[in-house]
Amino acid sequence: MLDGFAEALADRDHYLPLDGVADPGPRFTPGEVPAGTRGASRGIWTVWGGGPHTRLPEQGWKIHVSARLDRAQHVLDTVAGICFSEGVPFKHLSARLFFLFLHHKHAARSQAGKFCAVYPPDTATARRLLERLHAALDGEEGPYVLTDRRYRDSRTVHYRYGSFGLRSALRADGTREPLVRDGSGREVEDLRLPAFHLPAGIEDPFVEQEEERHAGPVLIRAYEVTRAVRLSNSGGAYEARDRRTGRTVFLKEARAHNGLVFDGTDAQQRLRHEDRVLRALHAAAPGVGPEPLDHFTEWEHDFLVTEHIAGQPLVSWLSRNSPLARADRTDDSVAAYYAACRRLLAALDTALERLHAAGFRFGDLSLGNVMITPSGGVRLVDFETASALTEAPSGIGTPGFTPPPGLLRAHTDPLLQDRYGTAAVAMAFLAPFHEVAERAPANLALLHRDLADVAPPRDLWRRATAFHPTARDAPDQAGRDRSASPAGPDADARRRLARLAGQVAAGLLESAEPDRPAWAFPPSPEAFRTNNVCLAYGTAGVVHALHRAGHPVPEEIRARLRRDTLAQHDALPPGLLVGTAGIARVLAALGLPEEAAHLLRTADDHPLTAACATLAGGRAGVGLGWLALYRTTGESRHLERAAAAGDRLLRTPDLSAALGAHDARGLLHGRSGLALFLHRLAGETAEPRYLEAGRLLLHQELERTFPLDDSSLSLSDDARLTRAMPYLATGAAGLVTVLARYAASVPDERCAAALPRLVAGIRVSCTVKEAGLHRGLAGLSWALTEHAELDGTDAARGDALRAATGLLKYAVPHRRGVRFLGAGSQRFTADLSSGGAGVLLALHRLLSGTLLTERQHTRPRIPAVGRPHRRPPQSARAGASLRAPAGSDRTAPSRRENGEHP
Repeated sequence: MLDGFAEALADRDHYLPLDGVADPGPRFTPGEVPAGTRGASRGIWTVWGGGPHTRLPEQGWKIHVSARLDRAQHVLDTVAGICFSEGVPFKHLSARLFFLFLHHKHAARSQAGKFCAVYPPDTATARRLLERLHAALDGEEGPYVLTDRRYRDSRTVHYRYGSFGLRSALRADGTREPLVRDGSGREVEDLRLPAFHLPAGIEDPFVEQEEERHAGPVLIRAYEVTRAVRLSNSGGAYEARDRRTGRTVFLKEARAHNGLVFDGTDAQQRLRHEDRVLRALHAAAPGVGPEPLDHFTEWEHDFLVTEHIAGQPLVSWLSRNSPLARADRTDDSVAAYYAACRRLLAALDTALERLHAAGFRFGDLSLGNVMITPSGGVRLVDFETASALTEAPSGIGTPGFTPPPGLLRAHTDPLLQDRYGTAAVAMAFLAPFHEVAERAPANLALLHRDLADVAPPRDLWRRATAFHPTARDAPDQAGRDRSASPAGPDADARRRLARLAGQVAAGLLESAEPDRPAWAFPPSPEAFRTNNVCLAYGTAGVVHALHRAGHPVPEEIRARLRRDTLAQHDALPPGLLVGTAGIARVLAALGLPEEAAHLLRTADDHPLTAACATLAGGRAGVGLGWLALYRTTGESRHLERAAAAGDRLLRTPDLSAALGAHDARGLLHGRSGLALFLHRLAGETAEPRYLEAGRLLLHQELERTFPLDDSSLSLSDDARLTRAMPYLATGAAGLVTVLARYAASVPDERCAAALPRLVAGIRVSCTVKEAGLHRGLAGLSWALTEHAELDGTDAARGDALRAATGLLKYAVPHRRGVRFLGAGSQRFTADLSSGGAGVLLALHRLLSGTLLTERQHTRPRIPAVGRPHRRPPQSARAGASLRAPAGSDRTAPSRRENGEHP
């Protein structure tokens, strides 16, 4: 499922829960409802409670009924009639839009196929209902519900064993885990897998014999599946081997009555259409697309077999070949890259010309639908949106690569989609700037200026901005005019960044809606899965940024923060990002230390704090909250609490188990975050053993880095992946911020050697898709500022200023101030994680530091000891398992207000 897909459907500008859409289209409701019975809306569902004395059990056999869209009302009437007669609770999707969403090709597979859900009170009632529904819906067809098992030979009636939604456990990340009791009465996770699953000790009473599970290769007719390329609600895409010939082929699956898009077509209709297009195209222009080899229906699924095209998608080619973000780029490598881009565009033009000559348009040209062959040629793949030039184009497309509605209405060119798509591909060669360019075309001039050091050729720039005429004639920077670099002179940089910071704050305040139930400031989609009050995604984060940057917080927003915190207190996790520790930090800064202390005590005692050590959701973040409260009040009891948190971390017997899943890396979920807290704790207590423990943790984190082919270092999310992540939350930038602090405090050859190689991997401002703090340019700006203040060289200073001024191009003008596209660049957000609050915080970090206040040509001398005359609290003098060696002369870091972590 695409992140934020559901929340982006409800509003053009902001993320909202799907049920917040103004018009969900035609509604579903039972044709006959007993007198006195009323349904209740719960999200995208309408719930009917059964009889007046019906009490929903905690768990049991849940019945799901699927339907074709054109038969949905009839199926609902049948299910409702049976459930009303039995007095059994049930629910159904409330409207056509919600049906289309749950069955969409990009929807979650765990919900695939569901239209009605029935909640029998016991097994006997479940059996009776299954029989009645089976008989009443005989002959109806619907999609397979992937989490369930079908009842007998029904094509619509399914069942599974699970929770009825009454019991769940809070996770450290603020989401909730549904629970069910297994056969022994133990609470276990109620797994919503895309396959039938029973808790241990629970047996299926509705089948005479369990289905046999066959090990070994998956065989679909003569095709042996060798690799799953992708899985979706529509079906799978696989590499396979034709056992008859040994040939490698590509196998595309379409599930029945599922994988819908908003024009109502399903996966099978589109796959059959693709087969017809490919056959006609192969006859007229062989080699443009994959050769079609076979099409058949097996069980209820359609399969299209085509030639397997060797090579890589354009998105992979781009990430491997673009030197624009590389530390070792040269003028020659940049020139060679642009020459390769021209060749690929020329080859793409040729392929499209042949396609158009054959009478078709492609319709959805994007980085995933263009294959680069080993010889450097171009082949088009995924023809489900291709259409004849004599027909209306498909309404399906990739955001940023498909003409916006206004452009479609203004043009009658039958090739508009493909022309727009090639311009978008050209833009992708330069920067992932598509969504901002559509919202604020004038910002392309800022992108061009940001690209000054890699000087895009005039012809490539004109091609990329073909549908944005005002940006096409930007000044030619072929001569590498570095005076046009966005860093510019320091005085000019300060003026522009200070003005931007003021505009960001104005935009945040303009977006505030203190009386709106869903949020006080527009959040990321994660707010609707966690809470709307927290530091990362909620009100607290925006308040924190405004207050920290010196902007008054309106009283109604302060009141909303206190009110929502009180209302949600018992349901909040303890952590820094989404829980009470982060909110406490903000309340303390607002002059509410007692409320903050109460929240932090709650966080200290929370079971999740004992199980989780991370900065984002566990003890390190809670400890950082206590340190913030101590800095605000100066009361030693708060420092005692912080030191106790540090001691608990040092005594943790299996630290890996207390970090993020799969040996997570990085600032928020890995060892870097713990090292940051211990560094800050050492600065306040003057206890070198905290510093030594943090240094050892950094060494463990560095063991998990890996070199890139330009000799820089990077970090992945966790042990499952090896993708290079430059970001602050998860990646190299977060590690840089911590290493920079330790480098200023602790002589360490390993850390000192790794720091410049990690910095080399985050010197990017054009190739980052978002502006946000956690996964965008603002976070890189924060890290580069930290490093520049330590390093003191003009080169480091230039890196930091270039990243900060690069934020200008993401700022979209609003009624007052500016706002930013966050969380996938689909909608505007104000939150700390991906929106304007994080940008404001990064700008404040740079503007309030030393970078723009004094010119430093040599490495600064940073004092090593923080508060040598303060006697550390008693808890800080207790024993711990990670100790500095006897006789260690390692010293504690200084307290730097500007360096306080966001």
